[in-house]
Amino acid sequence: MDRPISLLMNRHITTVDMSETIDMVEKKMDANKLSCCALVVDSKQRCFGVITYPDIVHFYEKGKNPKAEHAWELCTHKVIAVSPDTSARETATLMLEHKIHHIVILENQLIKGVVSSMDFVREYLKQNT
Repeated sequence: MDRPISLLMNRHITTVDMSETIDMVEKKMDANKLSCCALVVDSKQRCFGVITYPDIVHFYEKGKNPKAEHAWELCTHKVIAVSPDTSARETATLMLEHKIHHIVILENQLIKGVVSSMDFVREYLKQNT
């Protein structure tokens, strides 16, 4: 677990523009078969926030209009992120402390990847079976 998190991160990420509607975000998540998260980016492709599928479920519970609300309005703005050279152990500890299931990997404010709690489970099983 002292390996850099870059060895576990998923480089295939889905981003949405801040101005996209929730309807568009949901369609993009469905098209990419995502149930976890989409990364909201600004005009310079920097990570502005994260939208998870539970966020969308809560959005609909409130009866809001998905064609009128935008990604920047729904996303979690305080993105928890680490650099690619952060150890997997340190990353896991951070995820546990913040009670999050996904963490963004950033380098010079640009998105390099995402790691989920399931990535840690897969790694654990690979090492212990």
